[in-house]
Amino acid sequence: MIRLVALLVATAACICATAVEARPQPARGDATVIVDWNRLATQIAFDEDQFLTFKGARALSMTHIAQHDSLNAIQRIFEQFAYRERDRKADPLAAAARAAHDVVVAEYPLRRADADALLAAHLSQVRDGPAESRGVEVGRRAAAAILADRQGDGYDFEGTYTFGTEPGDYQTTPPFNGFVLQPGFRFARPFALRTPHALRPSKPPRLVSREYATAFNEVKDTGRVDSSTRTPDQTAYAIWWMEFVEGSMNRLARRLVDPDATSAWHGARLFARLNVSIFDGYLAVWDSKFAHNHWRPYTAIREAAADGNRKTAPDPGWEPLRTTPPFPEYASAHSTVCGATLAVLGDTFGDRTRFTMETTSAPPGMPTRTFRSFGEAADECADSRVRLGWHFRYATDQGKRLGRRVAEEVADRFKRLRH
Repeated sequence: MIRLVALLVATAACICATAVEARPQPARGDATVIVDWNRLATQIAFDEDQFLTFKGARALSMTHIAQHDSLNAIQRIFEQFAYRERDRKADPLAAAARAAHDVVVAEYPLRRADADALLAAHLSQVRDGPAESRGVEVGRRAAAAILADRQGDGYDFEGTYTFGTEPGDYQTTPPFNGFVLQPGFRFARPFALRTPHALRPSKPPRLVSREYATAFNEVKDTGRVDSSTRTPDQTAYAIWWMEFVEGSMNRLARRLVDPDATSAWHGARLFARLNVSIFDGYLAVWDSKFAHNHWRPYTAIREAAADGNRKTAPDPGWEPLRTTPPFPEYASAHSTVCGATLAVLGDTFGDRTRFTMETTSAPPGMPTRTFRSFGEAADECADSRVRLGWHFRYATDQGKRLGRRVAEEVADRFKRLRH
């Protein structure tokens, strides 16, 4: 489950050298400032905790919201999020760079030198004068607005948890020995969702049902470490998809965005939607996991004699392909956030876009995978969790649905304005 600065293109420099009296326009080819800051912020977040907490998703969301709001303060194309002031004479590049800088420094003060260097590189491309100064101030204010808005949002609340004792209740799995990952996160305040529990999936199948038995026997057979029915390709892509989406999906978005042909406005909106969908996706699925408190295949298969289903047989020595994560099963978190982010990318580039993707967890011989659509990738991401032996099929199916619903609600917060 374990989970950087480009030079500005000449067109961006030309845009920023426009006379200060001219109204800045969302010209094509100035999204480098967005991609640069995404690359740096993602690397800094990973370096701190490898995305093993929710801090990185939150910081990336705030970084791109600040950029998004600063740009739309200069020319309003999309609905602003936290900062709603206006300054049509501010320089967009200066604003977007300063906005991202201030969020990154606030969240990762030990990496100020890296953020200062990237800010200096961007500002060196801006013509000295009032427009630059005003842009810097807009960026500062936009960053301050989202940082203030997220104060006390509860993202780091640990919470408490008590294990149940009945068949179907989540139980600890080795090597975690009673540790449960941040059960209090489900009470955090979302960025865009109205109420996470409103999206909560229905209950998982009853243990005595045919649906449960079918899913049980599938993961028992194809998710075990020594499975004879899981194909070599399924084994490989199960491991390939293990990288957290904070890394893999931001990397994919950077690959897909052409900064020479994309405006900063559209780039900021894309990366804001992408990362808010990750944070809010985790929040929605955490609500489901701890509300339903469903057991993992590891426990279910070993203790099947107690489930009351004649079509499930216990295997006390069953082991999954990889170590089971330390939190309840239903719905699948990776299926949810893959479903959400790939829905954002599909909405942006068209679902039937062929693309090639890479992950840091790729096994030898599989450096990349190519997909015919974002939907196909979401399906394989979800399927990988069954092949790992971590989830029942109904949990991954519900995760994909939940992710798409999260992406839809997030899109509502970043609408194009009607002029």
